Amino acid sequence: MKIFPHIKYGAGSNTIFSNGGIPPYLSEMSAPAFSNENPSPKRGHFQSGFTLLELIVVMAIVAMVVAMVIPHIGSGEVTILKVQVREAMATLRYARRSAIVEGKQKVAIFKGGKTADKSTTKAMPGQWVSRGATLQWGNEVSDDGKTGDKDETGIYKITFYPEGGNSGGELILTYLDHKATISVNPITGKIESDIFNDEEKD
Repeated sequence: MKIFPHIKYGAGSNTIFSNGGIPPYLSEMSAPAFSNENPSPKRGHFQSGFTLLELIVVMAIVAMVVAMVIPHIGSGEVTILKVQVREAMATLRYARRSAIVEGKQKVAIFKGGKTADKSTTKAMPGQWVSRGATLQWGNEVSDDGKTGDKDETGIYKITFYPEGGNSGGELILTYLDHKATISVNPITGKIESDIFNDEEKD
């Protein structure tokens, strides 16, 4: 007696299915597993998470760049003044060393205020040219009672001697709302500025 019409029965033979050898109940249960209609939920979730990670990394980089740029914007004026003060101090040190090495007087020349040369030409050794900063003498006087030397054209001068001394004084550089003082000791020849908090002391 044949219970299932799609099954062939025979003495001493194996059971054969009409659908190619797969039992009907197995074929029905396994069919959804081989479907390609819908992508794997886990794979889609992984791709979304990777995109979010990239976004977080980009935002972190942008935040770091902004944190570095904003302080420099606020201190741009001070930075410009510091650059010019360093150049002025380098001019003084050059004149001092030259006087000692060559054994003769050397004069450090400073052009400030409206007399400053606005060209991009590099100043000669021993000369400092302002780029927007005004220059004036401070209250500290030299041995001969003068605060350095200034001629009619607005050029400031400090003379260095072979023995290591100089005419001394204080140079005050002003750029917009910021001010810096360069002190030149007439006896020891020490050159320093208050804008660097002792980092540029000679």
